[in-house]
Amino acid sequence: MNLNIEEKAKSKLIIALDYDDLKEAQESVENLGNNVDIYKVGLEIFLNTNGKIIDYLHEKNKKVFLDLKFHDITNTVKAACEYAIKRNVFMFNIHCSNGSKTMRKVAELVKKHNSNSILIGVTVLTNLSEEDIQEMFKSEMNLKELVLNMATITKNSGMNGIVCSADEAKFIKEKLGNNFVTVCPGIRPRFTLNKEDDQSRIMTPYNAIMNNADFLVVGRPVTKSENPVKAVKFIIEEISKGLNEKSDKLEK
Repeated sequence: MNLNIEEKAKSKLIIALDYDDLKEAQESVENLGNNVDIYKVGLEIFLNTNGKIIDYLHEKNKKVFLDLKFHDITNTVKAACEYAIKRNVFMFNIHCSNGSKTMRKVAELVKKHNSNSILIGVTVLTNLSEEDIQEMFKSEMNLKELVLNMATITKNSGMNGIVCSADEAKFIKEKLGNNFVTVCPGIRPRFTLNKEDDQSRIMTPYNAIMNNADFLVVGRPVTKSENPVKAVKFIIEEISKGLNEKSDKLEK
């Protein structure tokens, strides 16, 4: 495999540390070693370690995607984001449903601190289906239209990108430009597709790359695997295959 392509593939993979125990999370990171550079810190591991997981990952020279999905009144969200900025995380998110007023304030806060943190908005959670959206919002917009509307407001507010399903990444890029970041959970390697899943909108790593996803978030297919290192290498191969095919198309 081309070393440059493999490194690029690694830079797109985020492993979710969905544990309730610091020692378990540490063992997972130690086991994966240099195969993974970026980890997602969600509510479960963050709360159960009092945030110490961030310090541990930084000590290991790993990048942190702080996935706490801040959603509250503007001043509270700003204070939470100030915490994330001061912890020097690679990326963090707030809910798009905070609205443009809050999103603009947070984008201004990131600039004020000269932070390199990538600021993204959570659109529609990937465990929600078209039926769930209609039940919740009674909207004339379908799911993709709702995601695009949220993404447009996010971009216009000065934020860097969104969390969305890989199925939506391509048309988001087409509408809002290649520099608008798409972070995609619900990524399922081919060896897990026949298993029970609580995600509604899923896609393989290869297809996600072909659909212009920037970052792929993978959790249980790696962390619950009998051989996590082998699972990661398989995913990186899938990502690399997509990157190679996209590169070949551009050269033609």
